[in-house]
Amino acid sequence: MKPLLEARQIRKQFSGVAVLKGIDFTLCAGQVHALMGGNGAGKSTLMKIIAGVETPDNGELTIGDRAFARLSPALAHQLGIYLVPQEPMLFPNMTVLENILMGFNENESELKKRLAGCMKELNFDLNLQRKANTLSIAEQQLVELLRGMMRNAQILILDEPTSSLTFNEVQSLFKTVEDLKKKGIAIIYITHRLTEVFEIATHVAIMRDGVITLEGPVKNFTKEML
Repeated sequence: MKPLLEARQIRKQFSGVAVLKGIDFTLCAGQVHALMGGNGAGKSTLMKIIAGVETPDNGELTIGDRAFARLSPALAHQLGIYLVPQEPMLFPNMTVLENILMGFNENESELKKRLAGCMKELNFDLNLQRKANTLSIAEQQLVELLRGMMRNAQILILDEPTSSLTFNEVQSLFKTVEDLKKKGIAIIYITHRLTEVFEIATHVAIMRDGVITLEGPVKNFTKEML
């Protein structure tokens, strides 16, 4: 299967300290690739580089058939990459609809039709006229996911998405991840919870001190190995 994303020899330093030390990472359509590692392992830095928020010192990102030395957030969106942060970044006094459609220049009625289609596909039931500051964390994550879907994201990055969720909200999120996977969307799933890896991930990578020390299909590993 041809990869959607290939990161090759990605390196990054901050104040002379190496955070990423030549990372190679591959992601294909329909994969849920769990990324694990302790604080300071470099997970967030790698994801920010893929999302265009940080600039690598060296290395190359290949998206489809195009190679890049670096991305910007706008270019990452154009290429179908969307980062759902651990703490959703919504405008609290705006409605759900306004938050989702912000930044689009298309006809609003057409955008609303497309949004309704996205919500139906993923079985999302959310009042679009609610203010963002009335939403739970789980509902805010749904809004962020819809933002990505409206931008035709083919690669979604979920950063510790269950850290503030209840059990029922976690199960709902897992169903959404399964639905996205069936649509061929690739997901990078940052987590520190082994149970989640074995429940929803297809692949797993372990990062330690700026390098990937273990990687492969989840079926090849046991909890003790990770």
